[in-house]
Amino acid sequence: MKANNRKDTSIKWKIFGSLLVFIAIIILVLWLFQVFFLEKFYVLIKSRSVKDAASDINQVINNENYKDEIDAIIKENEFCVIVYENENETPLYSSSGKGDPRCGITEFSMKKHMDIIAKLQKEAKEHDGTASTLLEESANKEDFNFKEEVELTDRYHSILNTPYDEKKLRKLLPSNKNAQMMTYISVVMQADKSIKTIVVNAQLTPVNATIETIQTQFLIIAVILILIASLLAMYLSRKIATPIIEINDGAKILAKGRYDVAFKGKGYLEIEELSNTLNYAAKELSKVESLRRELIANMSHDLRTPLTMISGYGEVMRDIPGENTAENVQIIIDETKRLTNLVNDMLDLSKLQAGAQEINSSSFNITEEIEHIIARYDKLLTNKDFTIQFQYDKPVFVKADIIKINQVIYNLINNAINYCGDDHKIYVRQLIEKDRVRIEVMDHGEGIEKEQLPYIWERYYKVDKTHVRSKIGSGLGLSIVKAILELHKAEYGVISKRGQGTTFWFTLPLCIADHEKIA
Repeated sequence: MKANNRKDTSIKWKIFGSLLVFIAIIILVLWLFQVFFLEKFYVLIKSRSVKDAASDINQVINNENYKDEIDAIIKENEFCVIVYENENETPLYSSSGKGDPRCGITEFSMKKHMDIIAKLQKEAKEHDGTASTLLEESANKEDFNFKEEVELTDRYHSILNTPYDEKKLRKLLPSNKNAQMMTYISVVMQADKSIKTIVVNAQLTPVNATIETIQTQFLIIAVILILIASLLAMYLSRKIATPIIEINDGAKILAKGRYDVAFKGKGYLEIEELSNTLNYAAKELSKVESLRRELIANMSHDLRTPLTMISGYGEVMRDIPGENTAENVQIIIDETKRLTNLVNDMLDLSKLQAGAQEINSSSFNITEEIEHIIARYDKLLTNKDFTIQFQYDKPVFVKADIIKINQVIYNLINNAINYCGDDHKIYVRQLIEKDRVRIEVMDHGEGIEKEQLPYIWERYYKVDKTHVRSKIGSGLGLSIVKAILELHKAEYGVISKRGQGTTFWFTLPLCIADHEKIA
């Protein structure tokens, strides 16, 4: 397979790219709201302001000092206001005659809107309520109130103390020519059935210059933010990448089989957790490697012993007349069987742990199977002073793989025989617990230390570090027991104290129907 020589992007460039995208999104959002939609937002806010001002004026229009209150409202908002009562064309109140050059409406200019006002007044009368409209228009020269212009001319003349010059005055006076303005007309029927027409005008300030200024600012801000992003990316990449590089270097050392490597990643929580995990993994791998070497040594011993005996007895029978006896042949046969069993157990364990074997469940009498197994052991141990006692109340049926469950019982009894005490007594007990049967195999051996109990099921683990060749079996029994029981999803465990023997147990669900037949 051809190696992939493509190098992925470094974390520095990924952070820089991410920050750049983030900054671009921020600038885009700001540009949309501050430039693209600025004028629309400005008009929207202005329209709300004139409507609110009209509502406020309507609240005070019937007060005695309504003129002062309206003056305060328009001064705060810089609006022009004209108020008509009923159908009179003469205003009840007008701010256009107060000399404000920013005023976009006059009594004269409002004449062209009288049709709109009349329509709104009619609508308000018909509905006993209010009617309103919002106009956006341009202020033309014809809309000026020339009386106001003369008053302004006199005011500037007195301030500047110079003769009147129309050209100079036009430069000084704010021009309303082609200026955009917003006019809100609200007709409200009062409690006394009179109609008040409130006209509020506001100048719309051009925002083109503002937009150009903001665009220039955005360019400067973008350059500054890109520089900041570059510096921040360099700092963050060094802060983040340095511990990752150190961990990566340590992992390469670990991959070479040096399990004494120490990971010292610091800086933030995730790196510290990763370092702790890798340190734990290195420690566990060191244990596994040690156990693997020990297993190889032990298995080599177990394999070499029967092979040596077979070879030795074969050579004796060949070279020495009279040694070709049935006893020597039986030794060779026994050692051959032991070697075959050892190899088969190794293959079975590998298949079970790899999940290559499936269970063939059927209902069978487990009590009867245990009795048959113990009967076979009784024949094997006839002259060896071993006693196996089976205790049970009544026969029971379970649904499981009969061959594999027999293998579990064989291995547990083998283990008890190998490690039983001086009394050479082994107890097998069958207990019924509600809808399950519990099988226990107990011996009076030396027992197991409490801290070693969780590890005795492991494939490479041995309580006694001094390996002794098994009397019966391969020495892989408990690993096989664990794999088979987990394949059946059965509960299992071990109870042991140093100097008080050991009890291995497992449970299987009862077959109620078959159990009731026997009962």
